[in-house]
Amino acid sequence: MPRSSSLMRRIWHNRTDLLVGAGVSVSLVLVTWLVYLDGGTASGLIHVYYVPIVAASYFLGDIGGIVVAFAAALLAAPLPVRLPQEPSQPVEHIVVRGAVFYFIGIMTARLFAKLRERREEASSLLEVSRLVNSSLRPTDVLRTIAETAVHITTAKACFIRLLGRKRDELIAAASYGLSLDFLGGPPLRVADSGVYGEVIAGRRVAILDVRSDPRYLLRDQAQREGLVSLLAIPLKRAETVFGVLGVYSGVRHQWSRREQRLLQAFAEQASIAIHNARLHDDLRRNYWETVSALARAIEAKDPYTAGHSERVTDCALQLGRARGLSSEEMEMLRFAATLHDVGKIGITDEVLARSGHLDMTGEVMDRMHPLIGMSILQPVEFLAPALAAVRYHHERWDGKGYPEGLAGEAIPLLARVIAIASFYDTLQTGAPGRPGLTPREALEEVGHMAGTALAPDLAELFVRTVGAAQK
Repeated sequence: MPRSSSLMRRIWHNRTDLLVGAGVSVSLVLVTWLVYLDGGTASGLIHVYYVPIVAASYFLGDIGGIVVAFAAALLAAPLPVRLPQEPSQPVEHIVVRGAVFYFIGIMTARLFAKLRERREEASSLLEVSRLVNSSLRPTDVLRTIAETAVHITTAKACFIRLLGRKRDELIAAASYGLSLDFLGGPPLRVADSGVYGEVIAGRRVAILDVRSDPRYLLRDQAQREGLVSLLAIPLKRAETVFGVLGVYSGVRHQWSRREQRLLQAFAEQASIAIHNARLHDDLRRNYWETVSALARAIEAKDPYTAGHSERVTDCALQLGRARGLSSEEMEMLRFAATLHDVGKIGITDEVLARSGHLDMTGEVMDRMHPLIGMSILQPVEFLAPALAAVRYHHERWDGKGYPEGLAGEAIPLLARVIAIASFYDTLQTGAPGRPGLTPREALEEVGHMAGTALAPDLAELFVRTVGAAQK
């Protein structure tokens, strides 16, 4: 499909060029006719030749502008100075007119080419800005920046190194087109990093051949990777440099001013994206730590549930990996599993302490904790995908669970995973008057509940996965 689409674009482009060429040719003939009728080259209409020259320069580029300029000069050459005089003209007039037409054609084409280049740069940077800001996960942002930098500069590879907390080391953060061996070594000390130290000082560095430049300290590694020319740009926020963005070519390449300007503008956009991703990550981590502390505080009220959330999270992630969940789903599963019982903060200590012998009022309060947990987490936008798992982790496959009595596939996948992990841990933890089961016994019970309380496919997968780990 992409190949067919590209072919159609080329056909349409060629068709457009043919139509423009035909239009310019007709306009040249028309202008020549008007100039001839109006008295030849002495007529003021001679300047109308500029119209097809400028049009060709805009639509057809340098070659088109030059060809039309010469054509205009040739067409105007045999015209009489003024009717009915002889058609001969001084040669110098013809030469000057041709030179003027040529100059107009070439300069107009160059100006239009510059404008088109700037427009394409602006369009590319706008698309790049949209692309690198499409995610707020630092790893995704960095990987996207590295890949995009290669594409906009037609380089071979890209790397991103960021300063450590003490600002004395450069740590490999992301790359594209480079092997793990190249960036897999220890962090580079800024004081001993050669060319990188110059970039950290705020300077843009372009090297024609890193294999022979004494400032570049990774010459052997670069030769093994097939890297030749380097362009390195500082990543900075509010005039503070925090990293290096660099691209390599596979051949000797003199980085043009346009390439340097484009990568510089891209580095500024990338710096903003990295900064925003870091802020978002800090906010998410702070909220995570706060709510996790609340979950641990709730569990501390009951010795039977201490550490329950952590154990459930480990089991849920083990099942999620076996199920083949995506990285995004695994992240949300980690949040949801850790916070699945956070709603118990709204339940009294008496109800928590008597969790095995609840009266009707206590049972209603206990069954409210999934909804309370969801209401606690709801204001946090990035946790939105985890809310359903927190709300429905007490639903049963047979529809006899709570809070809504969902059944089968109507129960969200992450909620089904957490239900199995929570059930397995609860069986081992036990309760007042009910001793806990051994891991093998708990695993057998999970198998027995497949198709009733628990999703059968996930329960069977859990038994196989955890059972294999226990052997």
